Amino acid sequence: MTSTPQQQPPTSKRSLQRFDRIVLGAILVLCVLIGIVLLQGDRVPLRVTEFSWEDKIVGVNDRWFTLGFNRLVDRESVEKNLIIEPPLPGKISWTGRKLTYTLAKPPTYGNNYQLSLARIKQLNSDRVGESYANVFKSRDRAFVYISMADKERGQLVLVNLTRKRRDALTPGDLIVTHFEIYPDGDKILFSAFERGSGNQGFEKQQLYTVSTGLNFQSSKSVERLGRIQRILDAKDYQNLKFDLSDNGKTIVVQRVNRNNPADSGLWVIPENGQPRPLGLSGNNFLVAPDGKTVAVAQRGGIATLPLTPEGGESKFLPAYEAIVGFSKDGSQQFLVKDNADYTRSLVLINKEGEAKPLFQTLAPVVNCQLEPREERLLYCLKIGLVQRGEQQIDREAYIAAIDLETMKEVPILGLPNYQNVSLSMSPDGMVLLFDQLFTNIAVANAEIRTDSGEAILKGSLWLFPLPELQTIQADSKPPKFDPKKLEELEDPGYQPKWIP
Repeated sequence: MTSTPQQQPPTSKRSLQRFDRIVLGAILVLCVLIGIVLLQGDRVPLRVTEFSWEDKIVGVNDRWFTLGFNRLVDRESVEKNLIIEPPLPGKISWTGRKLTYTLAKPPTYGNNYQLSLARIKQLNSDRVGESYANVFKSRDRAFVYISMADKERGQLVLVNLTRKRRDALTPGDLIVTHFEIYPDGDKILFSAFERGSGNQGFEKQQLYTVSTGLNFQSSKSVERLGRIQRILDAKDYQNLKFDLSDNGKTIVVQRVNRNNPADSGLWVIPENGQPRPLGLSGNNFLVAPDGKTVAVAQRGGIATLPLTPEGGESKFLPAYEAIVGFSKDGSQQFLVKDNADYTRSLVLINKEGEAKPLFQTLAPVVNCQLEPREERLLYCLKIGLVQRGEQQIDREAYIAAIDLETMKEVPILGLPNYQNVSLSMSPDGMVLLFDQLFTNIAVANAEIRTDSGEAILKGSLWLFPLPELQTIQADSKPPKFDPKKLEELEDPGYQPKWIP
């Protein structure tokens, strides 16, 4: 009897092997988890996840902020409901889920700003997201000047108008002659000599820094007010004029060798570097805002000298006699040109080297400040000639605004009997600060003197709120000035400068 082979069951009816069951189970679990994630994700409301100015103190260099969202939003609902109080005009742009708000003008100093956002919607959905609110501040409105008060003569004084606070920064044994403020407002570079030096003090002045106690950078620790550090002594060289770049990284000083007056010229002090001579003389000079070059008045023109390897080549502009200032980015220079008809012209030189005359005058151009909001208006302290009687012609100072696009000039404020006026434009472009000096050349032993050597007997400080830009740019007639807006400050002093 023959045996028959046993028949194997068909493959389709075989039970699932262990590995197959594991794979199938994993797939089922993964599907469940994906479903849960999708359901949960849909329940998470639309919200703001990032605000770049959260709890920040902003200044003139802060021109944009960003808002980030946790998902794509209906952009129109955001743009319609974004509110800033007080108003801070600007333009909105988008990159994915991030909004960028670019300011049309710098924030007004001394303000608290409230940003709020409500009724925003998710993209392609009617669901309303979470409301958002936050606060940011602008820098305090503050300035520094050299005091002429009886107990503080020659000392640096800081006035914080926002906090209604006044502090003497330098000690009583130093008489300050000149100063420049660092961009963060945390310290001041100044020249000074010891009290009791008489009229020989200028020959002994040294360079120092002093801390202001202000801290507009939340990441930095606050240094106590009034901390003095010497930067440059006067042992071998006399220190005369100096200038500080707007970025605070470069100092240029005019120096004269005590034992060899022929050894005189400009020295540069780079940030965290040692002083070194530049091999060029001059007493009218300005450091470019980025600290890479210095413009120096020379016989027959203006020389531009590199201070760093990135400063480029040396240049020379003939027929100019003085450098008045730079635009904020350093691409434009304001120079004074000496004309053949004995007049002077203020000329704007752009980055291509093209010259644009702004105005012509018989008298010196004293000082000019570029309005920072649009950088279109130039405020200049000018000297006009006033006829008094048939044969008497006097010089009289006045402040004028010049529109750099239309070349329109508008006289803003007359300053009769003013000499050696210092102008300072507030960083938000809202207020001019200037001084009024009373001097006497006959006082022999005075320690506090002007650059021309006259003894300073008294100094007054004035605040002048500026007219609206549109008023100056659009009106065919000069705007009427209300004398009541001109405010004389209680403290006597001179050489006032706003904290950036």
